[in-house]
Amino acid sequence: MYVVKHEHQISLKGTYERVTEGADQTGSGTLLNRIFTEVYITDALSEEVNTQHEVRQLETASKMETLHDSAIKCRDIFKALPDQQKHIRVVMMIGVAGVGKTFSVQKFCLDWAEGLENQDVDLVIPLSFRELNLIKDEQYSLLVLLRVFHPSLQEVPAEQLAGSKLLFIFDGLDESRLYLDFNNNEAVSDVTQKSSVNVLLTNLIQGKLLPSALVWITSRPAAANQIPPACVDRVTEVRGFTDDQKEEYFRKRVSDEELSSRIISHIKTSRSLHIMCLIPVFCWITATVLDHMLTTDQRGELPKTLTDMYSHFLLVQTKRKKLKYAEGHETSPQELTEADREVLLKLGRLAFEQLKKGNIMFYQKDLERCGLDVTEASLYSGVCSEIFKRESVIFQKTVYCFVHLSVQEFLAAVYLFHCYTNRNTKVLEDFLGKGGWDCDNSDLNNGNDNNYPSLDIFLKKAMEKSLRSKNGHLDLFVRFLHGLSLESNQRLLGGLLGQTDNSPEIIQRAINNLKEKKTKMSPDRSINIFHCLTEMNDHSVHQEIQEFLKSENRSKKKLSVIHCSALSYMLQMSEEVLDELDLRQYNTSQEGRLRLIPAVRNCRKARLENCGLSEISCAPLASALKFNPSHLKELDLTNNKNLKDSGVKQLCAGLESPNCRLETLRLEGCGLSEICCAPLASALKSNPSHLRELDLSNNYNLKDSGVKRLCAGLESPNCRLETLRLEDCGLSEISCAALASALKSNPSHLKELDLTYNENLKDSGVKQLCAGLESPNCRLETLRLWGCGLSAISCAALVSALKSNPSHLKELNLWGNNLKESDVKQLCDLKESPDWRLETLDEICRVNRLDGQSLCRSVSFTPTR
Repeated sequence: MYVVKHEHQISLKGTYERVTEGADQTGSGTLLNRIFTEVYITDALSEEVNTQHEVRQLETASKMETLHDSAIKCRDIFKALPDQQKHIRVVMMIGVAGVGKTFSVQKFCLDWAEGLENQDVDLVIPLSFRELNLIKDEQYSLLVLLRVFHPSLQEVPAEQLAGSKLLFIFDGLDESRLYLDFNNNEAVSDVTQKSSVNVLLTNLIQGKLLPSALVWITSRPAAANQIPPACVDRVTEVRGFTDDQKEEYFRKRVSDEELSSRIISHIKTSRSLHIMCLIPVFCWITATVLDHMLTTDQRGELPKTLTDMYSHFLLVQTKRKKLKYAEGHETSPQELTEADREVLLKLGRLAFEQLKKGNIMFYQKDLERCGLDVTEASLYSGVCSEIFKRESVIFQKTVYCFVHLSVQEFLAAVYLFHCYTNRNTKVLEDFLGKGGWDCDNSDLNNGNDNNYPSLDIFLKKAMEKSLRSKNGHLDLFVRFLHGLSLESNQRLLGGLLGQTDNSPEIIQRAINNLKEKKTKMSPDRSINIFHCLTEMNDHSVHQEIQEFLKSENRSKKKLSVIHCSALSYMLQMSEEVLDELDLRQYNTSQEGRLRLIPAVRNCRKARLENCGLSEISCAPLASALKFNPSHLKELDLTNNKNLKDSGVKQLCAGLESPNCRLETLRLEGCGLSEICCAPLASALKSNPSHLRELDLSNNYNLKDSGVKRLCAGLESPNCRLETLRLEDCGLSEISCAALASALKSNPSHLKELDLTYNENLKDSGVKQLCAGLESPNCRLETLRLWGCGLSAISCAALVSALKSNPSHLKELNLWGNNLKESDVKQLCDLKESPDWRLETLDEICRVNRLDGQSLCRSVSFTPTR
């Protein structure tokens, strides 16, 4: 094995010691160790499949707490943290596109190949899904598969594979076109047994084939659920560059110290640019643009919006490559030739058509469908070579992709904008739908052609299309569309977009459309409307919110829905955690309140009573509970009648997160039934559960069956619930048996139980409940039984329970029951009982009895310990 290992290390070193940033394949590349900057990797504590647009995920990640003690070095990916006692065989590494997953894999392989790290591993075997896709319909044994992809392993015998410590790295699960069936695939345990590639992979991941082999899989977040969680021992997340790592990258990338400092200072002036620089690829784009602009004495303002940055990037690449290939006179970056435009628009069509399908990898037939000649597309005037990646993989087959998803989205926006200005109604109707593109008289252009919508209507329809996307995959695309509407960007792109009427009046109408936009989607998604305003260089909403936050009379100022989106975003991105978010304090509409909901991520207490919330509102609430760090400790959702069971189910996914720190949850009057109690019980069983107070009052359809389910959570040793309110929940004696069992559990943490206005509880229920009160494990201090249809029988049972040793009960409320003085006297006589020493026994309410004298209806007492 030593000889094989040595030859394989030489092979991998040759493959990985030099890399190219972007997609430039014309040179020999740069030494990886010279430019490599460590990215931040941590244990990913959330099991949620994140389907938000990846730029939105970056905004979220930028607020995540950097816990240095839990950061994982790439070389230690298979080593357990100090507080973990487990063997790690399968690791899933997730991260958004371009965040550094593949570079981390390359660095790991290079360090192993150079004998620097992980030398206990005999063979490191990297395989990419984009290559495996090409043989997905063919039959291979694992042994032959390795020899095909890694010729340096030609001599390794089958028996040596089985006896060696191997590490398989499968890069780019999100690019996979394999069908990975972990339930019904045939079992393969022999490395010489032939099967399809997907069968080999599932057996390898499950440990049926080479059970001691280590497996490392990389993926974008939305695709990670293709691998069952039970098969994965560790999930790590690449969060990209920290602020310090961003600066380190720019200083490595730009050797001139003064220039790198100017670049760093500039990105800090724009929130959107600074966030995007979490991604190493965007840092490369930014460095490329700003380095060029600052060293060529170009006049004009440096780009501050994403649209502006990508427009400059496109032109800088075109200009640089013209000089490289034609060695011609340096021209203005605004001068795109007709040939440039033709190729870029074909690339734009490819980007647009594949974005609609959700594809980021393309093949020759995809290019040919868009009129791209694969023999010259990547070299034509050099326009494509840095934005479009061509890779020759196994069997000399070729796959293509853009250097980053955001570049694909930008070119897709350029193409659609071109289709609009050139009146390509077929493309517009196919995308926006005939019903969505046809407009009424109020939507028609005021110009000469009364049958073609004006620019503001085109943008309005595109925004509506993006808002209908459940996962927000068109969000950045539509931001670029709005940015491209500005005359400055159209001038910059030198006729690529075509001519349109973007007069100040029409631009203002487009801005007003954004400000007045009504939506029915998740409040998280509505924040993109605010970002579109930023791309159009409209900062009025931001300035108005700044003034609002400084105002002493906030409640008197009316906030529009776009104000609320902006305020929500600003509160989320604030370095200061808000003590309380009370939606009732904001003078706004119902939809405005809904748009404020995502701000709960950055507050400790959220009061959302009577806000008309529904299931759709629970997604950002659950996300806030899963957030790292999660600050929320109190959440009041009282009287949101449309929340219902489906909403609570979403919420419980957040409650079960190890990041959740919620202590108080109020769900009074939320239209709940027994269905919500199962996920609530599951949340109470989660480890750790921090919930101390749960209010389910005034949910009449909860019933006994719901409480029985809930009690399964109360009995869990992980449950720490101290207060449970079940007022007016339609309960009977059946609930009392389940609650008594919970009170007997060891340990029982419940201190307050409110069963007010459950009129069917009756004496039989209280008798069952008292069996729990008498348990030595019971710690109940407050019991409310108002209006429960009780008689003297209940009082006798309570007396017995109160004599138990020890009884912790301090407050007992029996108001509204048909009790006589003689009934209550049994309780009052406890003051004199030799079986129990009481410090106080106070009558706290008086009512008229039949003869006009007083009768004790509620007793409060404090026992002597």
